Amino acid sequence: MLVSVSVYAQASSAVTEPVEPSEVPPVKKMTAPQQSRITVPQTVLPLPGGLDETPYFSSNSPEIVLESGILLSTFPREEKTHPDAHLNYPLNGRFDLFFHHITNASKTGTHRTLYLGLLVGNASKERVRVEILKAVSHATKPDSPFKELDTVLDNEKSTIYAGPGDRVMLDLVVEHRQHGWHREITLEPGETKLIQALPLPVKSLLHPLNGRTGLLKLHSDGPVYLATLSAFGDKFLFFGEHRPGLDKWKEVLNTTALVHPRDKTPTVPGAKGSIIYGRVAGVAKGSTWKATVTNDQERQKLTIAPNQVISFPINTVAAGTLGTNQVQAAPMMVRYPDTAYLSNGNYGVLYDLALPLYNNSDEESTVGVSFQTPLKDWNKNDSLQFYTQPPQQVFFRGTLSFEWTDEQNKQHKKLIHLVEKKGQSVHPLIEVLMKPHSSQEIQLKFLYPADCTPPQVLTITTAIRNR
Repeated sequence: MLVSVSVYAQASSAVTEPVEPSEVPPVKKMTAPQQSRITVPQTVLPLPGGLDETPYFSSNSPEIVLESGILLSTFPREEKTHPDAHLNYPLNGRFDLFFHHITNASKTGTHRTLYLGLLVGNASKERVRVEILKAVSHATKPDSPFKELDTVLDNEKSTIYAGPGDRVMLDLVVEHRQHGWHREITLEPGETKLIQALPLPVKSLLHPLNGRTGLLKLHSDGPVYLATLSAFGDKFLFFGEHRPGLDKWKEVLNTTALVHPRDKTPTVPGAKGSIIYGRVAGVAKGSTWKATVTNDQERQKLTIAPNQVISFPINTVAAGTLGTNQVQAAPMMVRYPDTAYLSNGNYGVLYDLALPLYNNSDEESTVGVSFQTPLKDWNKNDSLQFYTQPPQQVFFRGTLSFEWTDEQNKQHKKLIHLVEKKGQSVHPLIEVLMKPHSSQEIQLKFLYPADCTPPQVLTITTAIRNR
């Protein structure tokens, strides 16, 4: 089989609008021009596969943290000053811990550093060992500031990112191990330990707004409780500011309430009218969406005809299924009453997709694979809508990993960084030349970054090769 791959590195216009507010850099207020739309006829199919059952501790509400307190706790309610702040939900075996929060010193009244504390507690009467399989966290400043980037860039060296959500997911995709994390933690019966205390520095910033995203892959050989907490650094007269210690974090856990102010209360599922999705604070079910993306009844091939266009929605939400009626947002196993009913946005979820392409024509074809951000309010499965000139809000910023092995058994890998705006269509990210009646499997992996707004689509295009 002849295989040719092209990566498009030019900027292209696009558009984005958040389903829920997310951390973005300050922007100038501008009057939005009237947007014109284009309708693209094509087939839109539900994404095959589904989420696994891995418990996913997701701390994203309130997004903006202005005080010390509890962000998310699965510890028991007993002997707590504010029992309603604890969900009493132990985790065991494989589970993930995700967090994404922001602070704003212009509203806290202090330039002391706010820390995010990650606590783990033994829920059993036996010794428990917790393995930290993977762990990455970045702050917006100074680690990963937002910046303008071209729409499509080759990210071969894994150095292109904008924003903490983008960088965290990139590090995990390329399996970069960040320094400063323990590889395992041992807990005696009833013992609580600090996994990490992570700063959101604001003191030296012109705009004292900072955020932090993190994702940990964990495994325990017994039941444990988890908590994300916030606390300001301890101030000392002669020695500056100190990171809060374990005793301080235990005090926060045992005596403080949920952090206020809270985010908007979500709309009850099924209610009529506009939807408030809410932000996530609880344990969702599912950390990986694994699928073989096919369109035949045997679910073995992704069969492509000449000049055909097929799209599979990625990260769909209620009232945003693009005509498929498929909601991919992970269900919540436990949550606070004023937070999201589903894990809308699936932040940090790994999409692991195999594309078993099959050219069933008698002609040599060029097959393109692209990743687009169509308009969420267009709900037909025979077409998608895009803006001809997308607005400036970014809806997706992240890196996609493509891997395949050609007929000569040569391995290929492409890391491609995307910045897409609301209603933006882009050129194929890779193109594969396929002989008549030949097959080629492509593996696509990415973790859905915080700071992004679903849904997107994975689009497959075909064209007869010019002779």
